[in-house]
Amino acid sequence: MRDTAKTAKEFEKALFKLLESKNYHDITVNEICTLSNKTKMTFYHYHKDKDALLAVASINLINAEYNKEYYKILRKTSDVEEIEYLALIATYELVAKHYGQITNLIYKGETLPLEIFKRALFNNYSKYMTEMINSAGYDVPSDYMSIFCFEGLYETCLYYAEQLKNKKDEEKVREDMRKVCRLLAKAVMAIAKK
Repeated sequence: MRDTAKTAKEFEKALFKLLESKNYHDITVNEICTLSNKTKMTFYHYHKDKDALLAVASINLINAEYNKEYYKILRKTSDVEEIEYLALIATYELVAKHYGQITNLIYKGETLPLEIFKRALFNNYSKYMTEMINSAGYDVPSDYMSIFCFEGLYETCLYYAEQLKNKKDEEKVREDMRKVCRLLAKAVMAIAKK
């Protein structure tokens, strides 16, 4: 990894590490620099501000984690409905994995940091939906499908993560989520086939 890519990745890691225990608005550029062992001058060479870092870090995190899962799915099956089902599960698990960090993006009603993360997640999901719809030969505008699927999906992902955190029976929560994903996959395919 080139030094510039390594430096950029260290800033991203530092931000997400700090988000595990602190609210986004309480995190300072100084803390990010200290944790990444870089200077403020270096930080501002790479990013205009903390929001710019969050935007890039969110996109890179989602692309790295979700795309890895998506390509695993493509190696398992070529059935479009099954791909949709497994991709939905991967989305739920991605949000659940980072639930603490996502909730730390909200502060006193300020939603911009959360919207930055949500937009990165949506753009990734939209790309995936476009590829899936095109590869299956469906004549459906993928942006409509993406918005239809994602807006409800994002909120249910957060609900799932919250349930995992608060319930004792994690397997029951996961089983319920898998049932919902199966129904969603069937619904998406039914709409796409019309």
